[in-house]
Amino acid sequence: MAYAPNYQDILSSQMGQMAPSATQYNQASTGVQRNMIQRQFNRDQMGRDYTRARSDINRQADQSFRQLPGAFNRRGMLDSGSYIRGGREMAANVLRAQNRLREDQGQAMMGSYLQDQLDLGNLAELRQNLASQDYQNLVASLYGNQMRGA
Repeated sequence: MAYAPNYQDILSSQMGQMAPSATQYNQASTGVQRNMIQRQFNRDQMGRDYTRARSDINRQADQSFRQLPGAFNRRGMLDSGSYIRGGREMAANVLRAQNRLREDQGQAMMGSYLQDQLDLGNLAELRQNLASQDYQNLVASLYGNQMRGA
């Protein structure tokens, strides 16, 4: 009866872990694709949420700017520097809200893209371990050492 070497067992006994198989690679590849599709959907949703929030900020700013002259006119301060200062403060608040929204959205998007790159890197590493010539040489070497020791 011919002995058929199990390369995974040989490598795992030498390295303390199972060598990747084509099935594991296919499962990992499917998982990465599924995760990337989900993250792309989430990024699309983040874009829609950003647009909606930006629209809300602009609408609130327009309403506030329309009310500003009336508020200062009731107090008799329309011609004072307070009206101009109030308008500038309101504009600064709008810009601050828009910038925070843009920064938060940018960080969330970058985090999502980073996760894509990490998944792809892990998948490439798994594939390299599965198919590289160095891996094949290591398995052959370990198999040869085991056969010599037997």
